Amino acid sequence: MTHHHLFRNLLIKTFLFCFILLPCLAQGAQETGAEFVKQTPPPPTIKFRDYASLPELITSLCDEADGKFKHFYGPGLVAVTPFISIGEALRPGISKLGITLADQMVAVINNNTITLKTNSGNKQPPSRQRLSGLLEEMDGYLRIHISGVNYRGQRISYVTNVEMSEPLYRALHSYIR
Repeated sequence: MTHHHLFRNLLIKTFLFCFILLPCLAQGAQETGAEFVKQTPPPPTIKFRDYASLPELITSLCDEADGKFKHFYGPGLVAVTPFISIGEALRPGISKLGITLADQMVAVINNNTITLKTNSGNKQPPSRQRLSGLLEEMDGYLRIHISGVNYRGQRISYVTNVEMSEPLYRALHSYIR
């Protein structure tokens, strides 16, 4: 073969590649969805709450407890005792905050267990299901320790920390007895 034939074959192959095969390859890439997609950042995982509002704080704490104790208690009522204040900065006793939290927890927790009782056809013996809590002021935060016992005698507890606000401080330091 001469150089002329080699050059002509190379020119034909280049023409075929550039004008026939290359557009087909580019179209195939577009059909697969190969395009730039703008990434959106994930939503923030930390939610900031207005703890200056005492009702909002209590609702938030009750919602959190409802989630933690969901499917833990059985049918029947849960006895909720007032949350006791402890710690160096607090005198031991029951505060306005401890009474209010217990009162709201009764409504939230027992709402779920009464639904269980009406939906279950079998009779359960009277249970000793309980929920209690401790309140402790620590370095500008309120530490809340919540514990529960269900009708099987199983125990569960968790701790949550809340930034102290003026209304929260007053409710914590207003003693009932």
